Order: sequence, then structure tokens, then C-alpha cells
Amino acid sequence: MTARLSAALIAATLAAACSSLDRTLPSASSSVIPDTKLRLTPGYTTTPEKLIYFAGAAYLAYIVLDPMAPNWTIEEAQLSEDTYYLGMKKMRTRPGGEGEARMVFRRRAEQLARAGGYAGYDIVSYSEGIQSELVAQRVGEGVIQLRHGTR
Repeated sequence: MTARLSAALIAATLAAACSSLDRTLPSASSSVIPDTKLRLTPGYTTTPEKLIYFAGAAYLAYIVLDPMAPNWTIEEAQLSEDTYYLGMKKMRTRPGGEGEARMVFRRRAEQLARAGGYAGYDIVSYSEGIQSELVAQRVGEGVIQLRHGTR
């Protein structure tokens, strides 16, 4: 009963707020963003337009540099029942990574072996390097064969 009363109260408040909005549209020569100054600190003022600009730039930087994204992407293909191809690419925006490709390759091979109930794996082929395009990118690829039997 109290949930219904709360929902009705919220709906009535929102309806009242909507009815008091100014529904006139700005003219073609004026901006939707108000021309005011915002005082952020006693010695610094800025405009809402600049705040929106910097927030947009920060958002785009976050999308490109996403700190929570994995450093490597792995493309994998099952060639036969116990043979897999693993192709890896490192994020272009992260520097370094020498020696990481081999670790990522081995980690994924171990995961595949454990998940399939295999005793281990053998590396059939492996190579790594740098792919030169507009921005250089570390890459690695290889083929593993999962091993039956005891460890």
C-alpha cells in the first residue's frame, strides 16, 4: 500500500514540475546553453559552454584510453578437436608490452587445456612482432595442440 502511495506521490510531483516548464524554443540566433559565468573557485570563473566542451573531451579520451579495457584481444579458432589457432593484438594506445604476448598466449593455452580436461598443451608454432600501420601495434599468433594423458 505504501509503495502505491509513494509512486502516486512521485508521479504527481513530476506532473506538476512538467507543467511549470517554459516551453518556448530559443531563436535561431540564440544558444541553448545559457550565457552566464560560473564561479568554480574564488579566483576562477568559466562558462557552461566550456564545461560542456571539456566534459565531452574527457569522455572521448576515456573511450579511447579506457583504463578498464584489457591490454590484449585474442582471436581464437578451433582447427581440429584438439588444435587451436590464437591470434593476439595489443591495444594501440598502451605503450610497452615487450614479452607480454608470450605470457598472454601461454595463459590462454592453459585455460583451453584446463577447460577441456586435457593434461596440457604443446606449442606447434608461435611468432610475435609489430604490425606497422598508422600507429604501430604489437601482435602475436600461434597454434597449440592440446595433450591427452597425465601431467
